[in-house]
Amino acid sequence: MAAAVSARLRHSTRTHDDYEVRVAGRGTVTVTPAVARCWVYTTLWRGRRRLHSGMGLTVGLGVQWTPPFLDSSSSDDESEPDGGESEPDSSDNDGGSESELRPGTLQLCSGHRCLVFQIAQAADNADGAAIPAILSRFLDDPRVAFVGYNVRSDCRKLSAHHGLEDRCARELREVTGMGNASMAGMAERLLGWGGVKKDKRVGVSRWHARDLSEEQVFYACHDACLSYCLGARVGVMPDSDPASY
Repeated sequence: MAAAVSARLRHSTRTHDDYEVRVAGRGTVTVTPAVARCWVYTTLWRGRRRLHSGMGLTVGLGVQWTPPFLDSSSSDDESEPDGGESEPDSSDNDGGSESELRPGTLQLCSGHRCLVFQIAQAADNADGAAIPAILSRFLDDPRVAFVGYNVRSDCRKLSAHHGLEDRCARELREVTGMGNASMAGMAERLLGWGGVKKDKRVGVSRWHARDLSEEQVFYACHDACLSYCLGARVGVMPDSDPASY
């Protein structure tokens, strides 16, 4: 069964844009820390029964970044790697922020709700704290499992540039047992969603831009939503005792 996927702007406000994304449900795109804070609080409230019961939450996670060649040049190079899924997972690289590309967006998905937080813009424009404290605590919460493709690389970027630590990260390639299969392959095999693809040209676009295109919004929500759906399908759960938190 082919998955119907699309993104449509529902309405725009001073603080955020609200999109309807067919695969993901509803996506919020924002540069405003207060909007990201509200999204996290709402997610925790909606998942309160699972949290209190000890089952924990599963959240899809992804990070997009602007490739170095776009920072220094306006040329398009189709041979550049995809900005998200196919970057090598150099897990042994313990370098600092100089060796990690700066995140442009952080996307999270829980159920049918996606957040695309323009973390680079927030950091550049912030008068105060760019990263809401609740977001930092959310990522560090042992009751929440964050699942993604090449998630360790994403976590290194968040740590190197923003001091964000993900205590319970889960790699899709490991939890699905599908090795180096693409997300599209995982979706077809585990979810029955054929024809789910990501546009690599969008993946290597300017993710630090002030205004993201609808194609970028869809790409980011698609990434986090698929991670969530795949993680939920294989039963990804936190491995920490919630009573100790």
